[in-house]
Amino acid sequence: MIYKEGKYTVESFAKKQGIKRQSALNLLSKLKAKGLVTTSGGGRQKRIYTLTNKPQEKTNGFYETVNKYSPEKLIPKFKHKVIGNYTIEHAIIDGIQIGDSRTIEATKYLFNHIKNWKRLFDLAKEKKVTKTIYKLYQEARKTIKCKTMPKRYLK
Repeated sequence: MIYKEGKYTVESFAKKQGIKRQSALNLLSKLKAKGLVTTSGGGRQKRIYTLTNKPQEKTNGFYETVNKYSPEKLIPKFKHKVIGNYTIEHAIIDGIQIGDSRTIEATKYLFNHIKNWKRLFDLAKEKKVTKTIYKLYQEARKTIKCKTMPKRYLK
């Protein structure tokens, strides 16, 4: 069955397909599992289902993390697809390795959301960017209100 691309609510999708509401929910659920539907809204808002003909890969990488926490939004230069757990600590290391001035400015805002300093410094030692972490943290402290780094990691 071919579905027309577009944005639908459950009711509008059911009416368009000529099926009941519950059948439409089941169908949208199956299409979402195949990657053909993405959702937005919910809660007090109506849930909007965006239907596409090609499967959409969800990105959960560097740019999504930075744009979530930083007021400086970045346009992705590449698709960063990560399998597994991608944390803020990983994003800081990746931002340093990208090395672009806008990327580094946006990465400074991530220091306020670090949950695990040990993970950050373990990753920094592995990638050999520990000195850059210290330098970037000091710059971030001057311009942004950041969490204090634990004393055991200060040099």
